[in-house]
Amino acid sequence: MKVELIDHFGSDNMIVDVARVSYDKKAENYTDEQNKKLVKFLWNHKHTSPFRHPTLQFRITCPIYVERQLFKHQVGISVNSISGRYVDFSDTYGTISEWRKQSENSKQGSDGPVANQLACKKIEKKVIDTCKQAYSMLLDLGVSKEQARTVLPLCLNTSFVWTGTMLAFMHMCALRLKPDAQAETRQVVDAMLSATRTIPGNPFEQVLEIIDSELI
Repeated sequence: MKVELIDHFGSDNMIVDVARVSYDKKAENYTDEQNKKLVKFLWNHKHTSPFRHPTLQFRITCPIYVERQLFKHQVGISVNSISGRYVDFSDTYGTISEWRKQSENSKQGSDGPVANQLACKKIEKKVIDTCKQAYSMLLDLGVSKEQARTVLPLCLNTSFVWTGTMLAFMHMCALRLKPDAQAETRQVVDAMLSATRTIPGNPFEQVLEIIDSELI
């Protein structure tokens, strides 16, 4: 899996400026401390519309089953993916590093490693090899890419560009970084959050503090 921060727009001060536009004021009219307090006040009192103005953009490569979970978040987000109708990307797969047991407390979750990891890995490899061979054979028979791709598994890696508002990003972190979220999805969202921390000048310092202290 790979996460790359392509671009960003805005800052904590953009949130402040948007909030204060009703008073025809800007962040520059106030101290840094006052601006910091306002960002926290807005969030704590659910005045979230100013958080919709800054945006983040990522290019993400991950298995299709992880992409599907991320695509459940739609409000304030736009995504465009690589298309198997145009290109053959059937040679890269997201393999499982540790196979987990079904959780006894959750119908959809997992909990702890299964005993026979080697057997699981052998099954995974066999399925991937079989699907890759089937896809190649269909292409050799003249089948179109858009139909041949139907035999490929959910662990096939896909790439997409994710663009979202800061508010959408915060909500996604709140849900997908919870302990009961799927580990592979947590890994991608955590990488998105880590990349946001590396933006020069730390323009989203207050937002990141909110995410760290209140959302995860």
